[in-house]
Amino acid sequence: MSTPIPRNRARFGDLVAAEWIKVRSLRSTYGLMAFGLLFAVVAAWWEGAHVRVAPGAAAQFNPLVYPYNDATWEFITVLAATFGVLAVAGEYSSGLIRATFTAVPDRRRVILAKGVVVSTHMALFGVLTSLASLYVAGAALSGQLSGLSLDRPDILRAAAVSAALPVLGALAGMAIGALIRHPAGAVSTAWGVLLFLPTLLASGTIGLGWATQVMPVAAWEAISRSTYGTPHPNPVPAVGVAWLLMAAWPLLSLAATSVVVTRRDV
Repeated sequence: MSTPIPRNRARFGDLVAAEWIKVRSLRSTYGLMAFGLLFAVVAAWWEGAHVRVAPGAAAQFNPLVYPYNDATWEFITVLAATFGVLAVAGEYSSGLIRATFTAVPDRRRVILAKGVVVSTHMALFGVLTSLASLYVAGAALSGQLSGLSLDRPDILRAAAVSAALPVLGALAGMAIGALIRHPAGAVSTAWGVLLFLPTLLASGTIGLGWATQVMPVAAWEAISRSTYGTPHPNPVPAVGVAWLLMAAWPLLSLAATSVVVTRRDV
């Protein structure tokens, strides 16, 4: 006698396929990715093309600040967070989430599948953006600075952690989208939390510079420049702590999204 198949127990691969279709159907998906890639490449070229290094002064320059400029990658992070917000809040706004949870009552599996799809898109985006920025900056700096090659372990580490940064931003955006559910409000909150809150906390008025050290961009900054000793305008964590934060942010973001979605009505 065959074992009965549990009702509403969709295979995880089917859930991933369904979420992939949803993400592809978002008009903003590839627009955000294309804009982010173009922005990073133009910024890398602009930074590199306007460098004027005096003879004998090349050793004083940190070449990583050109492909992996702080402001550029903060912007890339909030773009990724916008993508994550829309992947969740957009579904609430359209009402599609009701049909999804009716078909698959196990909301945690739905969120996990959505997280896999969002992370995959952002990982591909991160790799393309990181490598393109590195190549363009290297070409712009040709003849003045050298060393932007993946053959060097420190450059490879910076490129890899930069490629991972959009994944962290997108998963954090998913959590914010699940909490707020309204796309415009959730996007505004994501930008405020990831872009403006660290600067506000580190200001002399509030004096909570230590709080900025747990943010994704601070962890990225500590890892990507760990061997150069370049002064940072905002506090960054120790490199070992930064690696832990890079691992903790995706896990905590997915867990938070799952808890919020599971405990609140549609």
